[in-house]
Amino acid sequence: MSELEDPVGSTMSEQQPAPAPVPRRRSRRSLARAVMWLLPVVAVAIGLWVYLASGRYVGTDNAYVKGDRVLVAPEIAGVVIEVLVQENQPVTKGQLLFRLDDSPYKLALAKAEAELESAIAEIQGLRASWRQKREEVKLSGSQENFAQIEFDRQSDLAQRKIGLGKSMDEARRDIDVARQRTAMLKEELLRIEAALAGDPKIKAEDHPKVRQIKAMRDEAILNLKRTRIESPIAGIAARKPVVGAYASAGTAMMTVVSDTGLWIEANYKETDLARVRPGQRVSFQVDTYPDRTWHGVVTSISQATGAEFAVLPPQNASGNWVKVVQRIPVRIEVRTTDSDPPLRVGMSVSVDIDTGYKRSFGDLVASVERLFGLGGANAQTGAAGGK
Repeated sequence: MSELEDPVGSTMSEQQPAPAPVPRRRSRRSLARAVMWLLPVVAVAIGLWVYLASGRYVGTDNAYVKGDRVLVAPEIAGVVIEVLVQENQPVTKGQLLFRLDDSPYKLALAKAEAELESAIAEIQGLRASWRQKREEVKLSGSQENFAQIEFDRQSDLAQRKIGLGKSMDEARRDIDVARQRTAMLKEELLRIEAALAGDPKIKAEDHPKVRQIKAMRDEAILNLKRTRIESPIAGIAARKPVVGAYASAGTAMMTVVSDTGLWIEANYKETDLARVRPGQRVSFQVDTYPDRTWHGVVTSISQATGAEFAVLPPQNASGNWVKVVQRIPVRIEVRTTDSDPPLRVGMSVSVDIDTGYKRSFGDLVASVERLFGLGGANAQTGAAGGK
């Protein structure tokens, strides 16, 4: 039995050095303690870096692509008889978009031209009548002078008891008739002069009546031209009219949206605009092209909030007033290149403005003081000391 137990005892004695892994546990505990100490330090460092780095860029998603958009409305009324563009077709400035029925305006032009010719002929006839009446007045004046001479002669004979009474009466009648005829002709001459605007030598083209009818003729020509509606700007045609539709004067029948000179309208919260200034650089992304970044520059900041331009502005004097942060439009010039994809009016945009502002540790201290009310306490203490 003793011989059998010896090997067992020797084996047990050989297995005794097993507790060797104890130093590894101590190293794990030391690493855990180091991590526990290091994590807060790293977190504070990251938070400090984020605080100091933030505040430079001011961003918003409430931004959209804007561009000139013109509502095309005819200046006269009429029926659309032809549409010469398609929906979403590029058009140039002055390109013919659609035509209205010009039959009534052709008739109006023909009528105005006929009235103009008639007025010119009338003025020329009045000038001829004035010349004729002027000669008649001269002739009547001569007859009146002759009648006066004859009357004076008969009066002289009657005083010398030589002439007959009958001859005297005839001479008196002749002079009265001559005077009446002269007066009547002078009145007719004055009437013709008045019809000639007080100037018997006036040209027919300068007469007020002729000029008035000329203006009517020119208006008829203009209205005839207005039956051809042209594009006021270069852009993309949209919402084209239908042939046969009746167009009223001043009623929009079509829209042309500009595809050049686009800009961004970013509606920033009023609390984010403290350091935004015109001329600052901008980077933005369009939702349609999320992998591409555009650049621009702030051109202007609106003088009023968006709510002030609403159809029904808010009434803040009511008793149930609730403070709402207002948004102010910021206009951003878009700087594109030939390789950029096309932008379209109304696209949604995410904008970041580089204000160039950098926070300092002094700002951090001031923020902490405001957070815990230390700034107010210090101010009160200083005020008390001053008193």
